[in-house]
This record gives sequence, C-alpha cells and structure tokens, in this order.
Amino acid sequence: MKTILVTGGPVHAYLDAVKIITNRFKGGLMSDLAEDLLEFDTRIVYLCAPGGMSKTPRKHERIEVVYHDGFGDYRQKVAELAPKMDAVILGAAVANLIPAAKIDGKFPSHNYKPGDVIPINFTIAPRVIDEVKRVAPLTHLFGFKLLSGVTNEELIRAAYGVVIDSRATAVFANDALDLQQKYAVTKERGVHPLTQEELASWIWTMINDVYYSTVVDSGPPPSNEAVRRFHELVQNYSCFFKPNEVGLIFGTVAVRHESGFVTGGRGKNELASLSNVTWVDHQGRKVHVTGSVKASLNAPLLSRMFDNPLVEYVVHYHCQYPGIPTVDYAPPGTVRDSERRNGTSFNIKDHGCILLFDKEGRRL
Repeated sequence: MKTILVTGGPVHAYLDAVKIITNRFKGGLMSDLAEDLLEFDTRIVYLCAPGGMSKTPRKHERIEVVYHDGFGDYRQKVAELAPKMDAVILGAAVANLIPAAKIDGKFPSHNYKPGDVIPINFTIAPRVIDEVKRVAPLTHLFGFKLLSGVTNEELIRAAYGVVIDSRATAVFANDALDLQQKYAVTKERGVHPLTQEELASWIWTMINDVYYSTVVDSGPPPSNEAVRRFHELVQNYSCFFKPNEVGLIFGTVAVRHESGFVTGGRGKNELASLSNVTWVDHQGRKVHVTGSVKASLNAPLLSRMFDNPLVEYVVHYHCQYPGIPTVDYAPPGTVRDSERRNGTSFNIKDHGCILLFDKEGRRL
C-alpha cells in the first residue's frame, strides 16, 4: 500500500488576529483527486483548511483529513508529514502574497476614519514545494502550476521552472480558464496532456516505477574507435542537442564496443562527458560502469537495444521522428522504460525518439 499526502483548498495568511488573506479556490478538484486515488492500493492523508473553507473528500477508512491553520501551520505540517509518505501531491491554493508582519491583536480600525489609506507591506511567501525534498528526498513529489489566459508555452515554461527548482517528479500545469485540462511536465521537460480524470492513474503509475541504480567496477577503458565514433555522432546530431530555457541539454548517443557500450554521462549536459557501460543487470536493476561517470538514465533502455545484434549505435533526442512507430511514455531509467522492442526505431510519446542504426549506418 502507498501512503500519499494530498493538499487542497485555500491556504490563508493572517493579517491580524481575526482577518485573513486568502483566495477563492475551495479545493474541489483536489478533493476529487484524493477520492480517485482510492481506486488503487493507497492510504490518503488530506491536508486542508478547516470548517467551510475547504471541500473535503468523502469519509472513507483509507482517508485521514488533517487541518491546518494558515500558511505557517500548513508549511510545518507538510514538512512533518512528507517523510512518512510514498508521494506528496501539493494542490492547495496558497495565498503566496502574505503580510510581511502579522499585526498583533486586532487591527485598530477605531483609530481611522472611512477613506483612510492604510499602508500594509506584503511579501512573497516561501514556496513550500521547494522544501519537500530537503526533508523527504526519496518521496515522489507532484505539484500544480496555475496561470490564467497565457500561452501554452508560457504555462509549460512556468511549470518546468517549478520542476527544476523543487526536483519534483512532475508538475501539472493548467490554466484557470480550463481546469479540466492538465499538462504533466516532467524532469526531462516532457509535456503530457491529461484530463482531470486521468490524473490519479498517471500518478499511480509513476509512483510505482522501479529505477535502476549504478555499480562502479574496475576494468579497461573503451576502445579509441568507440570513443571517436561517440564524439562523431554527437557532432553529427548537434542540432538536436541544444540547451533548453534552464540550460539543460537532454538526449544521448550510444556506441557498441567489444565489452559493452559507451554513452553520455549523467548530468545537466549528458553529452559533455562519456560513460563506459560494461553490462546491465536487468534482473537486479543495476547498471555497471567503469570509471567515475554514471551513465545516462537511458542506459537500461540502450542496453535492451543492443540485445539486437544488428544495432551498432543508437541516437536519442527529444523530438519526434516522422514515420516510425510510437510507444507510451515511461520515465528514463525505469524498468518500464527498458521494456521496449528493439527491432526498429521508435518514438516515445511526448518525449522523443530512439533511432537504431546498423554497421553501415542504415536506420533500422
């Protein structure tokens, strides 16, 4: 069973002892999401404001409702609960424009007359999603980014910024003009259109993914020819390996050699370094490398491609290639991603392409 923290509804900030700053959202869609997640083997902790401020999920033995008392308490409770969770889904509507200092007691309105202008300093509240991984580094983290009336590119760009800053598994971008349509933006800047009804299933699949780990072995370096071919392919496909808006370069190439394959190293620019993969233990979920450079997260998938004896090298970049089959998305580095056919080149939906080539350079 997976334990999941879901937050919803408004998160208010206190102006004084009785007045609050809040927003109009009641959390209906997040309450629905919490209920939808009950279709799977889950236990839900639902964090929201008390009373009539928030909609809460229906009573259920696998849902526990926890209440917060405004931004400070919300922030603290998320930090306390997150380490106990398999996944954290932050969907509460935070009043992130909060008073710089709470007024002690009640604001003395009797000292003013109607029409008086009262200067009150506001500040942008700390972003709670950025704090989750500090206390719960292994939990799956999902957030939401809401804008209104902007272009799709601006919406995706804003959501991706949150993904990078918070190290979230995904952030769901949506426009206030159409709350039923979501776009799941992932770490590699994949953009996956989803309806509200598809969210729970998509999240459930993501938090059940199994990832490979790296084992560093001793051994000889790859052949000079394999290294030369790697750099040649990087140069030949350089037009597809460009920095995105936050300076990250995604994609890799891989070249077979007599004792494994070489591919790009893991990092912000996967092609700036080279990793030597000697073998991939698919049963034990281990990627074995020599040297100090971890391989691209795509290494398990690349290993499967080289199980086909006709494949001499592989090129992966984040564009769709016309006229080849398309398979469903799975995060790179997962068992689900490695379980692909290796007979022909293919696209990964909303992600990119895997191009297979033989010794003569012909695309398979």
